[in-house]
Amino acid sequence: MRISKISAVVLFMAAVFSAGQKPANAEEKKISLAGLLDRVASLDWLYLPPAPAEKQVQFSSYDRKARIENGKKIDWFANDDSGNYLAEEEQPGGKEYLMADFKGPGVMVRIWSANPGRDRWRIYLDGSAEPMIDEPGEDLLSGKGKFFKEPFAGKRNLGYLLIFPIPFAKSCKVTLFTNSSVKPNRFYQVDIISLGPDTGVDTFQLDDFQEFQGKIREVADRLANRAPLVPADAEEFKFELEIPANAEKTLNQISGPGVIKMLEINFAGKSTEETRLALNQLVLTGKFDGLPKNCISAPLAAFFGSAPGIETYHSLASAIEYDKQNKNVSLKSYWPMPVKKSAVFSLSNHSQKSVRISGKVLLEKKAVSPDAMYFHADYHYLDNYPTRPFSDWTLLSASGGAGRYVGTMLSIRNPDYQWWGEGDEKVFVEGEEFPSIFGTGTEDYFSYAWGTRYEKFDHAYYGIPVPTKKGPLLMIVGFKTPAEQVVMGDKRKEEICSQYRWHILDQVPFHQSLRFDLEIWHWTPSITFDLQAMSYWYGQAGINYELQPLDPEKIPNW
Repeated sequence: MRISKISAVVLFMAAVFSAGQKPANAEEKKISLAGLLDRVASLDWLYLPPAPAEKQVQFSSYDRKARIENGKKIDWFANDDSGNYLAEEEQPGGKEYLMADFKGPGVMVRIWSANPGRDRWRIYLDGSAEPMIDEPGEDLLSGKGKFFKEPFAGKRNLGYLLIFPIPFAKSCKVTLFTNSSVKPNRFYQVDIISLGPDTGVDTFQLDDFQEFQGKIREVADRLANRAPLVPADAEEFKFELEIPANAEKTLNQISGPGVIKMLEINFAGKSTEETRLALNQLVLTGKFDGLPKNCISAPLAAFFGSAPGIETYHSLASAIEYDKQNKNVSLKSYWPMPVKKSAVFSLSNHSQKSVRISGKVLLEKKAVSPDAMYFHADYHYLDNYPTRPFSDWTLLSASGGAGRYVGTMLSIRNPDYQWWGEGDEKVFVEGEEFPSIFGTGTEDYFSYAWGTRYEKFDHAYYGIPVPTKKGPLLMIVGFKTPAEQVVMGDKRKEEICSQYRWHILDQVPFHQSLRFDLEIWHWTPSITFDLQAMSYWYGQAGINYELQPLDPEKIPNW
């Protein structure tokens, strides 16, 4: 997204029914708001295989110059990512611009914009001539409108986001109506989960707000409190051990069947810096059911969603709590991890000091479906990576089986204060030539806007645990002289920040393959910078994927 132009969900569950089988009672098994709300603050359905025709489709304002012709990428890194619509039509009193137009049954799960404005955003369902939702964009997406409230809708770091499941049986259309003679220059993303043509869906009605107000309030409270459900009778496996320098030890060996509902690791350092170093130099690995490859391989801070650094934050999928006075840190992961036979977690210590850690694993003992998918957390890093030529960084390439992409963590070390995040995400499923998800900027993907990575926040589904320091100065520091920087007290030579986004409502299902690329697109053309990322996903046994080798000498240690 071009920040120079200004100065400064829930998800669906088609997979809830058995993949490939029609429900015995179609009326009882219809997709409805009631069923979708049951899964808004739950992670357990994510390891179920996607339904046969399940797919995410995104409509966005990406630069239409980016295209593929005769197998060749044309203007692939074009960056004019606003004001691009599918169509426009004269209407009484103004003009209507088409942002999304989907045919067939599905669930709209997410709408984001950097600048929704006061124009009216309209949502039409099942071919109706009248919009189901019609109100100014700022109101609709900020949580201050008449339809959607916090935490489903909200404005954080200048980004407007709505996450709420809107099911429909036949079609969904999203438009922008304005009475201005000037074409609105809006950034937007609309994410829809496509369902099979025979899927029964109860289309969303305004009366649903009243009918399900109790459940909506309950889900809203759980999202606001970021409170994952952990069964009270879960079996507890504790560990406490010392890991010498350059050694590896097993934390736990878990016997199934069951689902791991929480992994907690605790560490106490003598100083904040010692704790930070330890979290970067302790590498966690996890293996399930004797699979040949690690399913988890990452430095601790990265795996728990905030690298580098040990800033306190809470989300629905993970959390870090840091006691600055006592230098104690507690890291928790709530991603459900199905175990059919066994799970093994290990820690390798790549520091020069012995480290003492403790923690526990909570296992819900129960039968696990044979087709339950395995949890994966893959770590990636780029050191001294050149900003030119523009490039795509592949965060996941999986093939040969079904799965769901469920989250991303990204950390940046930037040697100057120029904006590093113009890059769009591009997600290809089932070997498609052109991506079915084509974003509008890195911060837009993480659901904030205009490069405002200097304010910390943590929502259940997205946040910035480690913000860039010297906040508003970022807007001008690149243009200041060294003398001015000294006068303003801004002597930092680099910025460091970390952000996360969990694809819970808008998980990305795939049946045979998925490739997730993120553009490397920095304003400064002649420097190098550093990046770390985590990709979180579920995949069937036997699926093919590559892990980046972790060289102890090269693990980023910012």
